[in-house]
Amino acid sequence: MMGALVLAGCKSASDAPDKPGLDAAVKGTQPLAYYRLNSSKGSSEAGGTSYEFTGGTELNGKNTWIKTTQMGGIEKTGSIMAWVRLAVAPKDAGHILYVAGESQSGNDFDLQFEQDNNLRFFTGAGGNVAYAPDPGTLVNQWHMIVATMDAAAPARAIYWDGKPAAADHENSNAKKTGQFTIGESPVFTGRFFNGGIKEVALWDRALSAAEVAALYKAAHD
Repeated sequence: MMGALVLAGCKSASDAPDKPGLDAAVKGTQPLAYYRLNSSKGSSEAGGTSYEFTGGTELNGKNTWIKTTQMGGIEKTGSIMAWVRLAVAPKDAGHILYVAGESQSGNDFDLQFEQDNNLRFFTGAGGNVAYAPDPGTLVNQWHMIVATMDAAAPARAIYWDGKPAAADHENSNAKKTGQFTIGESPVFTGRFFNGGIKEVALWDRALSAAEVAALYKAAHD
């Protein structure tokens, strides 16, 4: 079970996703990278990349983030998954709370909570799809977020706890080449995440709704 390492501001880790079924399910989808974040540094469960906490060992919303050696890898399609537990509501944090992505000026692939309490998935030049979670369950509870992009379709989607939450058919920029980071953007800085992040994965394809639902189910079986 996950310890205090990525639980700054969180009261309990008893419901943290850490089951063998989830691990196997994620690996079965052949992600580019899969970071379980059980220690301050380590290797991806898929691919040959690694991760390391920078600035501290707790995501305190002030100075700590997680850098990886994953660079780009996203052409026309891609997906991000992250389990998150916010320690504070975005509207009370005082700044954007960055979950994960590959920041690039004008060609972003960024998943973040903004100060209107919306979760937004940016796919280039400010274009984004947004979802407003229930504020009553947003803080101090684990949630599985998945965001998908298909620049050719075009299509973008956000899934919340295994279910479709928001989608559109706006254009997305293709070919993401930035560094994949967790808990902060190294390009648009000052967006440190406050809370817990775990089980982060990156794909070079858009996961289907059925695949997302299966991942969420695997974490609870």
